[in-house]
Order: sequence, then C-alpha cells, then structure tokens
Amino acid sequence: MFRLLAFFCFSCVMISLNSFSQADPSGDVIEKIRKGNPVELGTWLNEMVDLNIPGFKELYSKTQAARIIKDFFSDKPVSLVSVSKEGTASDGSNYTMGSITAGGKKFSLYFLTRKNNGEYRICQLQILND
Repeated sequence: MFRLLAFFCFSCVMISLNSFSQADPSGDVIEKIRKGNPVELGTWLNEMVDLNIPGFKELYSKTQAARIIKDFFSDKPVSLVSVSKEGTASDGSNYTMGSITAGGKKFSLYFLTRKNNGEYRICQLQILND
C-alpha cells in the first residue's frame, strides 16, 4: 500500500512539473512588456521571429529581434499595457491582442506563442502604430 501511495504522489509531482514547464508564457510576456524589459522578454523569443515593429517588418533571428525590441523600448519607455483578447488557435498556438502606450504614443499589440521543442516561444510579435 505504501509503495502505491508513494508512486501516486511521485506521479502527481512529475505531471505538475511537466505541465508547469509547458505553460503558455503570455502572462509573463505581458509583464516583461509592461516593465519595458527587453532582455527578459528576449528569453521567450523563438529562434526565428516574425517581427513587425515601426521601421522593421521581417523574419528575424532571435538575436536580431531582441536587439530591435531593445532599441524600441529604449526609445519609447512603456507607460501602459492592456490586453483585450487572448485565445488558442486551432493549431495549438496562443495569441494575445491588446494595446501599449510607449513614448507617449499608443500602439496595437499582438503576439503569437507556439510550442517549439516542448516549450512555448514567441514566434510572432507586432507593435503597430495605432
């Protein structure tokens, strides 16, 4: 009986840890944007990111995208971020839509996260003039 209980407890812990590690990072991404922290935001970027930020609209490597995002936040400090809609697409990717006020200007915000090697990563990020 003890072995069965120990196995059950161990299984529950492992399932919980596995679920936690695969959780969608949307809330954390919003928090990083709210803080204007491009370094921490960069940890959520996929190896290739479809980036659309004023002056930049292309598929960039993680390193290039992180540099562009850093420059954007350096020029435009974030004062407000709001989320208007979140959801899951039929392919399992998760999207978040909202707005961001940075550098005294309002922008629309959209990002898409998708599982890559078992972990969610940002594969698309748009910060567009409103």
